[in-house]
Amino acid sequence: MVWHTLGSTDAVGALILGGSRAKGSATELSDWDLYLEGEPAKLMAEVPGLMAPLRPLGAFWEPLSEEAGYMMVMDGPVKIDLFPIGGRRSLQPPWEPVRANLSGIDGHYWDWMLWLGSKALRHQDELVSDELAKMQWFLLGPLGVERTPADLHDAVALYLKARAVASEQLKTSVPEGLGRQVLAALRQHRLV
Repeated sequence: MVWHTLGSTDAVGALILGGSRAKGSATELSDWDLYLEGEPAKLMAEVPGLMAPLRPLGAFWEPLSEEAGYMMVMDGPVKIDLFPIGGRRSLQPPWEPVRANLSGIDGHYWDWMLWLGSKALRHQDELVSDELAKMQWFLLGPLGVERTPADLHDAVALYLKARAVASEQLKTSVPEGLGRQVLAALRQHRLV
């Protein structure tokens, strides 16, 4: 469906499959990296609107990279990352939880965990450890988590507790469908 939608706009000159899916080394949790040829600014302006009718469970521009990447988790869960070739963005500061962005934080967290699950299945332990430290600095720390998670199981426990506190303090809630699906996928592979 994503391929068809992206192919329906003249902003996309070509779609190129990249990453582990293109190399034939994907795990069951690996994302789909799609590189989009076209005018970068036009692609960046159009991609979120093009993807919205597909109803991703979570979608956002990657805040921790200057290379523009639109991250999505679709029902399944299936992680799809869209990279407008040549697109650039500014690095963002760590999340500052407020009522209006708690759902965005939640989407980023579960997207990150699904990606980390694919790395854990590949036994990339050092990468997972480094990313958990980055997650603590960028996302968990602002929610009040004071230490780096020891592993994916610990990251889930710390996050769910911190999210519950933030939801109560900010008097808001987040949709739970994305988290349920990612947790189920991680549990299926005995990662949490």
